[in-house]
Amino acid sequence: MKFSRILPFILCVLLSACSVQNAEQTADSDAVEQTAKSEKHPDARETTLGPVHVVVSLSDSKPTLGEQIELSLTVDARTGVTVTMPDFGDQLGKFSIADYQSSEKQREDGRMEYSQKYTLDLPMSGKLRTPSFLVEFIDNQDGSEQKGKIQEVLTEEMDLEVASVFAEGEVPESLYPAAEVLPELVLPEDKDNHIWLWILLGLLLCGAVVAFVYYDKHKRVNEYVPPDIVALQALDNMKAREIPVNSEAVDSWYVELSSIVRTYIEGRFSMHAPRLTTEEFFEIAKKSEDINNDNKILIKKLLEHSDRVKFTDFVPTQSESASMLEDARKFVVDTREVPGGENHV
Repeated sequence: MKFSRILPFILCVLLSACSVQNAEQTADSDAVEQTAKSEKHPDARETTLGPVHVVVSLSDSKPTLGEQIELSLTVDARTGVTVTMPDFGDQLGKFSIADYQSSEKQREDGRMEYSQKYTLDLPMSGKLRTPSFLVEFIDNQDGSEQKGKIQEVLTEEMDLEVASVFAEGEVPESLYPAAEVLPELVLPEDKDNHIWLWILLGLLLCGAVVAFVYYDKHKRVNEYVPPDIVALQALDNMKAREIPVNSEAVDSWYVELSSIVRTYIEGRFSMHAPRLTTEEFFEIAKKSEDINNDNKILIKKLLEHSDRVKFTDFVPTQSESASMLEDARKFVVDTREVPGGENHV
């Protein structure tokens, strides 16, 4: 038999063998992927308060470093309940956000469903903990005992056990080949050389300590900005922009105004204002001797006006919003700390 006649037969055999090998590799790959999916450990926490049901879910509570996990917040509320979801990235801390999605829809039964989904990168291996989320809502249903009041739901934290990319946390020796034998270190035998060496090391150490203390002191002095300066600059930036009139833009505008004032109060009077509701804030403020009655009335008017815009369908005029902005500036100027002088607050 001539070689030219058997050559096609040999090629067919080789192609068949390659096809079988590729099929086996694909099957092995699918099996590995399926095993990895089956090893995930999802977790979820549920919290219910009145007409609101909150679920925080984690795609995998035992991931491997280098993988991404999905942290989801879902809020289910009855019709007539106004829900305010947490700000983007609020309190996620050491977790890096790779992707974010939010949605809001009405279900067939009339209830509203709000959703926030974070795709997170893991910062390190070991035990980690997801943050808790703060969800605010107002129950406007007829017959509700808490009608018109701001209520809060604080979700539970969830533990993570992030595995190392290496089995049992050990690095294979192949990644760190053994170093060659180093020659023995021979120190000078002259005693004078030893003395000068220690003196030089001591001077270098003292210089490093002095430089660090000097740098740290001046860095803290340069970084500190009084809270009234920060607040007034932020209010001036708002004043330079045109005051909105449509509902959605007005809501964001008043959220920004309220945040500036609350942050100033926290820095000026050491009062944890940003996380308190308006009612909770005034329970503390009315006992404070650092704020006089006129300024308490002024700030109460401003924050209640902001809450009305935020949680109802009320849309103020541009002149009303401009008046609120001036009231906020007046409050900061009247209560600011005057260096070396008496403060009239």
